[in-house]
Amino acid sequence: MKQVLRELVLGGCTFYIIMKYKKGDIVVVRSPAGEGIPSIHVKLLNRIKVAPHKGNSMDWPGYSGWEATPIYQEEIDILRKQWSIPLKKPGKDLTFVYDRDIIRKEKEK
Repeated sequence: MKQVLRELVLGGCTFYIIMKYKKGDIVVVRSPAGEGIPSIHVKLLNRIKVAPHKGNSMDWPGYSGWEATPIYQEEIDILRKQWSIPLKKPGKDLTFVYDRDIIRKEKEK
């Protein structure tokens, strides 16, 4: 499954950065709320893709990403204690990760 993560335009040429992710991959993600919140490791669970659609007063953009769960308790504790993000247990809490917020895939050991 190919996913276009970023579109880059240089000198009139368009380049697409393509990444391959699959269910069960461990990735490092950043927060869409800003760079001050630390990045965490998550396990990708289900792919979600929503097409753009028209609303009554505005057109809603489409989006794509993953349902994911954090995997390290130490990272969850930092987010909960320092940033009041309500995560508690690895493998139990669910979150949504936009494709654009995936930094990299962790290497398999």
